[in-house]
Amino acid sequence: MTEEHDAGGGTRERLVGPGLDATQAFAVCGDALTNTKLDGAERLAQIMEAQGLLMAAAGPGHPVRFEDLLDRLSGEMAGSLEGLMPGWASPPGLDALRFLDKDGFTTEDAFDYRYEVVQVIRAARKVGRLRGRVTLSDLQGEYKQETVYASLKGNYYHVHRENLVRHPAVTIEDLRKLRLPPPALDFFEDIPTYMTHQGYWFRCPACAWPMKITVEGQGGTARGSVQCLYPWHAETGASYIFTPVRGQIPELDQAVEVRTPSALHRALYTGAVPGVPQALPVAGYKALARDVWRYTTVPGLPEVRLYEVLAERLADSGVQVKLWPDNDVYDLQVTRGQGRGQEVLFTVDFKDYRWSNQLVGKLRADGGDKGRAGWIVVPDHRASQIPQLTDECRRHGMRAATATDFLERVVRTVREGGAGE
Repeated sequence: MTEEHDAGGGTRERLVGPGLDATQAFAVCGDALTNTKLDGAERLAQIMEAQGLLMAAAGPGHPVRFEDLLDRLSGEMAGSLEGLMPGWASPPGLDALRFLDKDGFTTEDAFDYRYEVVQVIRAARKVGRLRGRVTLSDLQGEYKQETVYASLKGNYYHVHRENLVRHPAVTIEDLRKLRLPPPALDFFEDIPTYMTHQGYWFRCPACAWPMKITVEGQGGTARGSVQCLYPWHAETGASYIFTPVRGQIPELDQAVEVRTPSALHRALYTGAVPGVPQALPVAGYKALARDVWRYTTVPGLPEVRLYEVLAERLADSGVQVKLWPDNDVYDLQVTRGQGRGQEVLFTVDFKDYRWSNQLVGKLRADGGDKGRAGWIVVPDHRASQIPQLTDECRRHGMRAATATDFLERVVRTVREGGAGE
């Protein structure tokens, strides 16, 4: 977030800035380059629309030439703002961010940045604190987490939501067996072409969603790579290489060493596991749309694991652990006793934000996550965010912790008969 001066000489937070404009512009370009449903004229129109977004962000004194934008759609400078925008319009802290990769595909960092900024905007709009020219009407068509969860509401909410976490890519037959509500079925689509090679695709060994496939070079020099779009999954082992051979099913080799979790973090580990994925046929499979996978499946994996381990360790203690109670009032709730005498020990909202400053902005905008949960819990691999989150949570009477630290605290509190939050 940045600050702008108001008429009285003071300052007020401005929740919208060039960072979102640039992200939207390159998202439009990425769709123009990778959407197989568009013809040439439609692709050109979208790239021209992106040019307009960048020019609006830069202002009239700094024209963004069409040919300059085209130079940023592929190659070594793909998705870079360097030299494209004036210095004052460069998003703070995002100097090194690439909005597109060399294939013209929206990077995971840019994908997350766009989503997380929109969450801040939506939270601020609800309480009348939105500043800047972007309105919610400009964001129509954006992924809304509430839309996904609303489609699952009902007696089987827990089952349906867990199915989106555990089964992000399934055969059409298995999709029918999941018995998801009709609106939720719309979240599944054909395996995207950028995740296929010669009619095959590969599951990520961490999240089971299709991995991105890239082939460079031709003939005998061609080389292929397969990698999960969630960076931490790729870093822990979901990254592979192969030699493309026409007419042959690709066989993968490990590209990075599979990470081994420490004893402390092993119980809640949700990274890649040893073993090279086998090719699966594209025909007959469906996969969750990218945004539903990223903001439902990916954070849901450590969320469900935390619930399972807590329930196991607190068995026979008289303490109950609930996942998404009452259609997601909280992500996790730990209680002691029954009926009117029930004591709430812990309430949790689980967050997996790439940009911690955006999470802080959202907490600030909606008053500490609507004042519902006592704890904000993040995956263990987001541990570096805890100091910043702790400072912000303290302002709202909340606490922040990694999943493992929270697990140990709950178990210790229950064993000692403590009062929790």
